[in-house]
Amino acid sequence: MRLSYLPLDFTICFDIPAFVDTNPLFVLRSVLGKNLRSMCCVSRQSKCPDCLFRNTCVYVFLFETILPQENRVVPGRNRASHPYSLRRSRRPQGKTLSDYGFTIVLFGKAAEYLPYIYSAFVQAGRQGLFKGRHPFFVKDVQVAGRSILLDDSPDGAGLQVPVPPFEWQYLEEGENRRGEVLVELVSPFRFKMAGRYGGDFTAADFIGNIFRRAKTICQLYGSFSEDSLPDGMELRIVEKNLRWQEACHYSGRQKTEMALGGLQGSFILTGDLMPQVVSLLEFGRLCNIGKNTNFGLGQIDYWIK
Repeated sequence: MRLSYLPLDFTICFDIPAFVDTNPLFVLRSVLGKNLRSMCCVSRQSKCPDCLFRNTCVYVFLFETILPQENRVVPGRNRASHPYSLRRSRRPQGKTLSDYGFTIVLFGKAAEYLPYIYSAFVQAGRQGLFKGRHPFFVKDVQVAGRSILLDDSPDGAGLQVPVPPFEWQYLEEGENRRGEVLVELVSPFRFKMAGRYGGDFTAADFIGNIFRRAKTICQLYGSFSEDSLPDGMELRIVEKNLRWQEACHYSGRQKTEMALGGLQGSFILTGDLMPQVVSLLEFGRLCNIGKNTNFGLGQIDYWIK
């Protein structure tokens, strides 16, 4: 499995400190979709699956991600995982913000649409965030610690594009050693087993969940060559310290509250640290895991002891 990706670290600044009444990433995702649709839609009377322009529309590719009903990636479904994930800054945040940092990671072809995404956030800044409609501006956009925002141009012309993407690869060869990994679930991890969300998962369940997401994302936006998890993997979870974190989001499309709670906290994986395991943990750090990753959920970090 291989996947090219582009991590964009945004910093936005509010004209006046903004009171935060909900998860900022939920709101940023919503305004990104709203403004992309406003910028890209040329047939507003059509629904996206029936639209003549659906195969060339940036909004459809990023936010609708329509598949034929008969497909090999997710058989029987006509929607796929979106080609991006959202992550919040690790800096402490209060209820009132002067600035906010977040990362959007673009998968595969989505990296080509960087100017659209930047322009959508610029447009969203004029409209404002949260219930108070607090205006903001994009102060900086960085890739690997280097700013690609060349000036204050509001139309995207001030971006350094194209920006070379990075590549993640599923490693099946390399050093195989025993050890421990501290895994942190930074934002709610939504993992469903036997039809229910919960925290009663094993190390094999956790690594298997990451593998399935990596397989899906690579089939859609990268390359996949029938990779598999190793047999006889001796890995277990110890010192599990997890709690359920409630979260909700009002969906304008569904006209209802969405329950987006999940597990946060940490645990230790101990045992065989095969190359496959380490590369999957790195995928999880880059692309988030579990459900609703495009809301910023399933953000993880890890440290090998």
